[in-house]
Amino acid sequence: MSHAQGNHTPNEASIPLHDADSIARGDASIGTLVKNASTHVSTLMRSEIELAKTEVTEQVKRAATGSGFFVAALVFVLMSFFPFVFMWAKLISMWFGTKTWDWMGFLIVFVVLILLAALFGLLGYLKIKKIRKPQRTIDSVNDLKLAMPSGEDLKAGTARTTETPQRSATS
Repeated sequence: MSHAQGNHTPNEASIPLHDADSIARGDASIGTLVKNASTHVSTLMRSEIELAKTEVTEQVKRAATGSGFFVAALVFVLMSFFPFVFMWAKLISMWFGTKTWDWMGFLIVFVVLILLAALFGLLGYLKIKKIRKPQRTIDSVNDLKLAMPSGEDLKAGTARTTETPQRSATS
């Protein structure tokens, strides 16, 4: 449900908006301004996380339903595979010409299927071995942590800044 439509659930976080004219110019201390800003940022972050959860939950439900259909299709494909294998085994045994060689057709089909399974297992292992952690995302989150004020900074009424060289009074 969209926030623009005015449909709010009781659990939704709301952003406290204050009238910009309620604090006279110069009346608020830096600590109060930092506290208000951190409250707004915190509430905004909670609201964004709640929105993301809502959107992701909806998409996960759709994906789960779609994957259920894919699993059902896979089950039917696997069920049709067994008669196909028996057909090939019988064709190979007929090629040998006598009924006493039925076991040879089944053995050949078995060996071919095992070799194919080993080949695709190896290919899958090689692909999975190449998976790496999302380093750019990790770095981005770490940078975001450095940019956000910590709880101690908020209590003291100051914000953490990146280290920059100080200008001297003579320059």
